[in-house]
Parts: sequence; C-alpha cells; structure tokens
Amino acid sequence: MHESISRIAGLAALALLGACAQQPMPEDAPVPQARPQAAGSAAGWRTEPVIYNGRRYAVAFRRVGARERLVKISAPGRRLGSTKGDGRVVAQIATSAVHHFTCRDGQAARVKPGSLRARGGAWTLVVICR
Repeated sequence: MHESISRIAGLAALALLGACAQQPMPEDAPVPQARPQAAGSAAGWRTEPVIYNGRRYAVAFRRVGARERLVKISAPGRRLGSTKGDGRVVAQIATSAVHHFTCRDGQAARVKPGSLRARGGAWTLVVICR
C-alpha cells in the first residue's frame, strides 16, 4: 500500500512538472535588462554589494590594464580598520569579487604585491586576473 502511494505521488509530481514545462512564456513577460550605472559614478567603475562573514561591503572596480583591476572597498555606514588583519580580509573580498565578476572562466585573481592601501576608512588595491 505504501509503495502505491509513493508511486502515485511521484507520477503526480512528474505530470505537474511536465505541464509547467510545456506552457509558453507570456508575451508580456519582463526581459532582464542590464543594470544602469549608479548616478554620479565615474565612467568605467562598477560597484557590487558583497556580504562577507555576515557584513556588507561595497566593492567598486574598473579595468586599468588587460588583466589588472583597480578595486576600492568600503563598508556602508562604518569605517574599515587599517590593520594587517583588516588588509587580509579586504584582499580576500577583492580577489573573490574580481574573480567572480570580471576574470574569464578558469582565471584566478591575485592581489598585486604592494598595492594594498588603507585610507579614510576604505581600502584600495590592484587585483590581477591570471
């Protein structure tokens, strides 16, 4: 008895999925559009919100060479620290964001040695796609 109920439930789920898959997209379905650049942002900069370890960051980056990206990291509503430990966290956030948003598939992102700087509660650095 239990097997027959399981089979009936499975067949009903398959029938429901099949019916959904065969329905055409409505003519008035919204088409995703590219996000407009934020008002007041400089040309070439792209800003993405990032949540890292439960905290919000704003990661802005722009291309400065074939493989290099200039990255600015800030935290809305708070100042970032300027210790070496804070720098390591910022480097992790920057390499992850650049890898995800701008590096080609299979390329790794690395911080350019000597480029990590803290200033005014935010950080800047150069990240290279390799």
